[in-house]
Amino acid sequence: MHKKIINLSINYLAFYWSFPELVASKFGYYEDEGLDVIIHDATPKIKIENKSDMYVSLQKKKLSDIFHAAEYVSINRVLQNSNSQIVAFSPWSVNALNGSFGIFVRDDDSIENPTDLNNKEIAVEAGTGSYYTTIDDLEKYIDIENLKFKKLGDPHERLISLINHEVSASSLLGIYAEMAPLFGLRKLIDSTRRRGTLMVAVQDLPVDSIQSFITATNHAISNINEHPENFTRYYCSYIEPIISELPEHMQNQLNDFINTVKIPKWDVWQTYPKDEFDQICNWLKSRNLLENPKNYDELVNQSVF
Repeated sequence: MHKKIINLSINYLAFYWSFPELVASKFGYYEDEGLDVIIHDATPKIKIENKSDMYVSLQKKKLSDIFHAAEYVSINRVLQNSNSQIVAFSPWSVNALNGSFGIFVRDDDSIENPTDLNNKEIAVEAGTGSYYTTIDDLEKYIDIENLKFKKLGDPHERLISLINHEVSASSLLGIYAEMAPLFGLRKLIDSTRRRGTLMVAVQDLPVDSIQSFITATNHAISNINEHPENFTRYYCSYIEPIISELPEHMQNQLNDFINTVKIPKWDVWQTYPKDEFDQICNWLKSRNLLENPKNYDELVNQSVF
């Protein structure tokens, strides 16, 4: 049988978003579905000012047939690339990565309430869910025009900038949020964000290839959720290189960190509901965060499910 080829690009500094894909690749789930999934290392070698630009460029270069990201940013990325489409949705879950967002501050800082961040610099990641989530969380306390962001390219940079007193707060999630207390950081806000994750594919990728990809990835998700202990060592193998990239004094404080890590859960990929799409688009439009909006039928491929 001729295998169908799918190209993926993974930023290993944020590997956790793609862990089900890494599992599906390593354990042959894609091969079982007749897919040849080629993984490209998209870990930035230079500072990236806007991740949306990076992922749109990877798709245009045929290095990223499929990617997934927060709802807010995925819609904007599809609008930037006419050869892309939304194909699936993974709902928000308290135990999933998209439920781990938080805004952190230093323990030794006088910031006690979200209102204390008025006109204070906050580290976010431009072109990712971090940027939109921080607005979503803080606009309840601070006028949007008084939100002051330092846009950094990768999650470890946001962690380091807060530790080094370069910002007053930082948006963190996943393993970086788990590391934060070890460096004298505390969570000021548990994110109230309840938005899911979208899967985006190039339009010229056959529907049956997308369906096979989702079937295999959902197989991996089910196995990880049911038996996380079987995948803990593999998950941690991607954390070790990240720790080695941190300043030496930080590495020394993370000696036992690997032993405390828990694998997050994922919700399986499913059809993207129109009411979800309408809610997020209305939120973006009302805050002037959506350029050249299009409707659900124009952006979502409903034939996948």
